[in-house]
Amino acid sequence: MTPSAACPRCRAGEVLAVLRVPHGWTNASGRPVRGVREVVLCARCDAGHPVAGPLVAYLIVHEEVEPAQLAGLAPLLRRWMDGARPSALDEHALRAEIEAWRRGDL
Repeated sequence: MTPSAACPRCRAGEVLAVLRVPHGWTNASGRPVRGVREVVLCARCDAGHPVAGPLVAYLIVHEEVEPAQLAGLAPLLRRWMDGARPSALDEHALRAEIEAWRRGDL
């Protein structure tokens, strides 16, 4: 596995994997809005998590996954993906970012 970006949650841990989860909502005019949210697997944040922790350990030990190792990796990935949920939208942070954009600060 090649080094990756820092975790957006802790800003220090290495992102080991990214799961893209489709989501959507209905806007004020009643039209559906579709999008994708990302769930990251962080070597620091998720190491102690009962579901994600074994996958973190596997990916740290196996820096590169060979085809012969997929049988061991697949159940860990499936378990993580089944339980992974995008974090809730922080509407306060979103409003602050919109205001910063309007002021020209972004």
